[in-house]
Amino acid sequence: MGTTTPDYGDLFHQALNFLTGIYTDFFAVILVTLIVAGFAFYFGRNRLMPFIAGMYAGVPLYVFFPFRSTLLQDPYIAIALYLFFVFLAFIAFSGLSAFMASAPRSFIRVGIVALLTAGALLAIGMHILPLEQIYPFNAATQALFASSQSFFWWLIAPLIGLFFLER
Repeated sequence: MGTTTPDYGDLFHQALNFLTGIYTDFFAVILVTLIVAGFAFYFGRNRLMPFIAGMYAGVPLYVFFPFRSTLLQDPYIAIALYLFFVFLAFIAFSGLSAFMASAPRSFIRVGIVALLTAGALLAIGMHILPLEQIYPFNAATQALFASSQSFFWWLIAPLIGLFFLER
């Protein structure tokens, strides 16, 4: 009846691996957020609406693409096809920016909408695109993006952000 002491070194390594996993995945969220925010500041904040509309329109175009089984064996080509559909829809929806009020650029507003859009893009990447084949996310990030409930909330998040912040 000996008592065993916990292995503090193993617990420390598990905690460290968990934290570094969150950091590396959080870095991906930050990077995508910075790209979207840079897009908004460079082209104008009113271009976020056509981009988000293009992001939504790209999903059914990608999902119902008739040659997925033959052409999309490579995950990079699959992601490039989705981005191509987003670009085409962005061009088609470019007229939507005329309906946006031209207010001064707010770093906080653009940052919040960019973060919500980045979350939606990562959720789309985890649910619809083969992003996991390119970059394996850790358990904490998968818990945030991988469930069907979180996918719904991440899909609706940019719309809510646009409704409250871009009026």
